[in-house]
Amino acid sequence: MTIAILLAACGDDAGNTDAGYVIDIDNASCGDQLHFTGEYVDWDTDVAFCGIGDATVDVEGDGATDTTAPNGRFDLCIPRTMRTVKLIVTQPSGNSMCASPASGYSVKVILHANRDTILAGGFFSARAFTTARQDSFFQSIGQQFDSNKAQVFVHVSGTPHAVSLAAAHGAPQAIATTMWAPGDTGKNVFFPNVDIGSGTTALTVAGGAIGTGDIPLVAGTITNVSVLVH
Repeated sequence: MTIAILLAACGDDAGNTDAGYVIDIDNASCGDQLHFTGEYVDWDTDVAFCGIGDATVDVEGDGATDTTAPNGRFDLCIPRTMRTVKLIVTQPSGNSMCASPASGYSVKVILHANRDTILAGGFFSARAFTTARQDSFFQSIGQQFDSNKAQVFVHVSGTPHAVSLAAAHGAPQAIATTMWAPGDTGKNVFFPNVDIGSGTTALTVAGGAIGTGDIPLVAGTITNVSVLVH
């Protein structure tokens, strides 16, 4: 993908307007839409990479769809006129080809694509845990998966800063290198059992980042978000 850096003071589609420049992307065959690509991978992929293949990614209400490759990569066109777009993931049938112990993906997942983050060149990384890993992970953090609440996974491109949600939630977990540990600062941050409230909550990053703001919350569902630190 070609990345062009355009000097500008401001703009409607500004990626990093605070820094006074816009990083735009080559839309290839997307025309007046926006080229959105990224990865959908297993919960513990920092220990041993494990893509989630054969998952279906659908743009809500748009009709655009893609199926993830064996390494979890997806590639599709999304509406450019909207600041944020929700994509629905349909999990693959059968067990994961690489997660251990053998188990399938049953948790519901949505992707929250932010136009400014895409235009600024932020990488989108989404995750899900297998049914078996869901049980062991929540046990390890001393919590119980609450199907009446939302789950939020945040991927941080750039230097990690503290991530926070306005809604009440369980103790956050983060990956600084390869392993999950308690904390709100890392390249990946997870907020378990988030109160749904009105169906959205405000995501913020200490010091500022592209891709923050209101994100959707759905019961029993992982909302995946990627932000780009200034």
